[in-house]
Order: sequence, then structure tokens, then C-alpha cells
Amino acid sequence: MTLQFIKFVENITLTDAQWKDAKTKYEGVCACLDKHFYDSAYNESHKFLFGSYKLKTPVRPIVPEQDVDVLFKIDSSTYVKYQNNPGGLLQEVRKALKERYTTTDKIKAWGKVVLIQFSDGTHNVEVLPAYERYDGKFLIPNTENGGSWNVFDPRTPIKSFQDSNLSSNSLTQKLTKMIKAWKRNTTTLEYKSCIIAEDVINFVNRFYPDGADTGNYLLVIKAFYTYIFSRTSSTDARYSLINIAKTRVDKAYQYEEEGKHIEASEELRKVFGDVFPKEEKNEPNSLENNIFTTAPSPWRVN
Repeated sequence: MTLQFIKFVENITLTDAQWKDAKTKYEGVCACLDKHFYDSAYNESHKFLFGSYKLKTPVRPIVPEQDVDVLFKIDSSTYVKYQNNPGGLLQEVRKALKERYTTTDKIKAWGKVVLIQFSDGTHNVEVLPAYERYDGKFLIPNTENGGSWNVFDPRTPIKSFQDSNLSSNSLTQKLTKMIKAWKRNTTTLEYKSCIIAEDVINFVNRFYPDGADTGNYLLVIKAFYTYIFSRTSSTDARYSLINIAKTRVDKAYQYEEEGKHIEASEELRKVFGDVFPKEEKNEPNSLENNIFTTAPSPWRVN
């Protein structure tokens, strides 16, 4: 099933054109805010990309709620101006963006962010105005509960992810995208992207710190579902959905060991959707079976 997993990752990875679209949009938003707050042309140092697009883990197809998260750094005078009125800063950001973008683009401010929903139906941008502290963390406006400024530290989780991904030869990144594909195919599943990344980091660092061959990806997936299922309470809303996915992946693994490649791919398509390629024939492969048989079983570790 090596080729199926290679194609699976390709199918859910953004195209060059989609990456370009995302970059054009978030840089355009930051350029607009540069002009408003600094009266200058776009200064790349005023932006800080975080979230899925920083980690390079967004998946396709693009959906209407797909946002690029970007932080826009304000200067000290702007922070002082809105220190007691965080909601006012969000409204100023919204006003500046409305002057730049057309009436067909929707711009909303709430909570801690301003969301620009572009009329082309592709990437949206969620911009978070923030003041950078001496320690590299940020103060961000929060309009909830009367308004306040909260400490935000995006750099620590980014470094944790990048370190894990580097040591695991990109397994952390690829597995994160696979789990996002499962989430996309399971419409009732509530599983935040940041929690998916955190779970994948912990799993990979513990069981596959040096990565895994593509031929072992089915084993990795099987182990991951066993890992998160064992750590999910039966009262958690995700419990039954994780159990369903785990059962199907376990069945796919068993089919694959028996050389039933078609049946294995059918089970995986139930988990990940039609972005997972169909297998066209059953053809037992002793070498591939040996890989699965002799590979470690990390899910058995307490």
C-alpha cells in the first residue's frame, strides 16, 4: 500500500497555485494594515504567520471556512492608544481593511481577530493585531468579558512542531495532514487543528522519533488511532468517532496482511474519504507483508 499512501499525501497537499493564493491574500492584508498604521509600504517584519499555514499542514480541497492565520504587529503608540479599549483596535483594523477590499468581501471583527472572507470562495484571512513583548510573546486584544489584553505565545508550539518534523523526516507534518483529512471527512468531529498537531507531536516523539518508511504508514495510522483512543474519555464527544476510525483502520491493516488490498483501501476510504486512492487488485506481496509483520507495535506500550 506504499503507492496509495504516497498518492494520498499528494491528494491532500495544497497545490503551488493554492499556496500562492494564500500568500497573496495574507500579504495583501498586511500591506493594507502597514499603510494604515505605519503609513508605509509592506514591511514583512510586521507580520507573523502561524497556525496551519506556518506548519504547512492545511489540506485540500479548499473549503469556505479555510483561514490563513496571520498576526500583524502594532507599534507601542498604537498599543498605548488602545490599552484600555481592545475592541477599538479591532474596529480600527476592520475599518482600514474595509477601505481596501470590495463590498463583495465580508470583513468581521469579533473576539480577538478580524476575519476577511474573500468573495472568490477560496482562502480567507484571519488577522490578529498584536503587540510584541520583549520576551517574544505577544499581547493580543480580547473583546470578551468587558475587554482585556491576553498573552499569546505562538512561537513555542511552532518550534515544537518543527523540531519533531525535522527529526522524524517529515512524518509529523504528513501524519497531521492525514488526520485533518479524517476530520474533513467526519463532519461531526470536533477536533481543533492545534490539538491535532499537539497529539501528533506527542505520538511521533514517543513512538516514531526517527520517522517511518512510507511502507509502514498503515502501521503508523493504526498505532495513532490506538494511541488517541486510549487517551480519550468515554464521555468525550469524539470517543465514538475515534473508535469507528480505529476499528476501520484495524480492519484495513488485517486485510492488508492477508493480501486483500482492495478491501483494505475501501476501509481507509471510509476513514479519509475519496482522497485516499482505490486499490485496483488483490495481489499478496510477501515483502510488504513482512514489513507489517515485523514492524514494532507501539500501541502496546503503556
